[in-house]
Amino acid sequence: MHATSENDAVSNFIHFLQETLSCVTNAHLIRYHQSRNLRKVWFSPAERVSTMSGPHRFIFVTQVFTVTKVPGQPRFFKVNTREYSYRFSDSDNIEDDDLIAYHWHPNEFEVRYPHLHVRSVKRVHFPTSRVCLEDFVRLLIDYYEVKPRLAHSQWTDILEKNKKAFDRGATWKIMP
Repeated sequence: MHATSENDAVSNFIHFLQETLSCVTNAHLIRYHQSRNLRKVWFSPAERVSTMSGPHRFIFVTQVFTVTKVPGQPRFFKVNTREYSYRFSDSDNIEDDDLIAYHWHPNEFEVRYPHLHVRSVKRVHFPTSRVCLEDFVRLLIDYYEVKPRLAHSQWTDILEKNKKAFDRGATWKIMP
């Protein structure tokens, strides 16, 4: 979504992330301005989520992003994701292995493409397309029995609306 200021672009972006996460937790993301243009949002500590079968699980969410002017529209700004990490674990210890984790960290690690980690298959980086937060939250609800905090019609509407907004503004697309 385009905004008329850098601050509005950041606020809009974080609003969508927070609204998506509200489907499974009432926790708020922490904001950090890492450098002049590099920003980060995350949960600290990991957020506990409830499951239909009883045990609690934990999610770790991190997004690193920049704000840039919209090409061809210099009065408008947009957010560009620079890396993400979405982790689902049975522990709140950041050092423990995740049940599943989606990462994209193209600047700091040997594996620079979007990928999936699965605990049962150690040390493998399964290549993926870009993964948006909305798909991660839906996966948790649909396949890992994470209990939504909202009525079915509410959380499905939020995830659908926010994924469409993400897709409209994405500079590289999610493959079906």
